[in-house]
Amino acid sequence: MEASRKMAWHWHFLGFFFLSLHVFSAKAKASQCSIKGLPLVRNISELPQDDHGIRGLSHITVAGSVLHGMKEVEVWLQTFSPGSCTPIRRHSCEEVFIVLKGSGTLYLASSSHQKHPGKPQEYFIFPNSTFHIPVNDAHQVWNINEHEDLQVLVIISRPPVKMYVVTPLLSS
Repeated sequence: MEASRKMAWHWHFLGFFFLSLHVFSAKAKASQCSIKGLPLVRNISELPQDDHGIRGLSHITVAGSVLHGMKEVEVWLQTFSPGSCTPIRRHSCEEVFIVLKGSGTLYLASSSHQKHPGKPQEYFIFPNSTFHIPVNDAHQVWNINEHEDLQVLVIISRPPVKMYVVTPLLSS
C-alpha cells in the first residue's frame, strides 16, 4: 500500500510539474511588453522597414517612441546599399552609431551652431567602429563600399527626433 501511495504522489507531482511548465511557457511565449501590447521579444526580420524617402536606405526602428512608447532612447537598424548616404542633417538629440558591417565615411561639422556648418571633418568608419554625434552637429553618413552594404545600429536620445536637413552652401 505504501508503494502505491508513493507512486500516486510521484504521478501527481510530475503532472503538476509538467502542467506548470506548460502554463508558464505559454505565458512566456505570449508575454507582452507593458508598452502598447507588443511582444517583449521580437524577431528583427519581421519588423517594418522604411526608407524615409532616401534611395538605398533600409530603416528599422528596433525600439522607439512612436511604436513602442520609449521615452528616453530610440534604437534603429539602418542598412545603406553601396553608394547611398543620408542627407546632411542635424537634430536635437545625441546619436551613437555602431558599425555592424561594411565601411563608409562619416562627415561631421562641429561648428554646426552657426547658420552654415562649414567644412566637415572626414572619418573612415568600419566594422566594430563606433562614433557619437553631439546635439546639433551637422553630419552625413556615406556607404563608400561599391560591393557591400553598410549596416549600423543607431541609438538616439530624446525621441522622437526633430531633424533639420542642412543644404550645402553653393559657391558662386
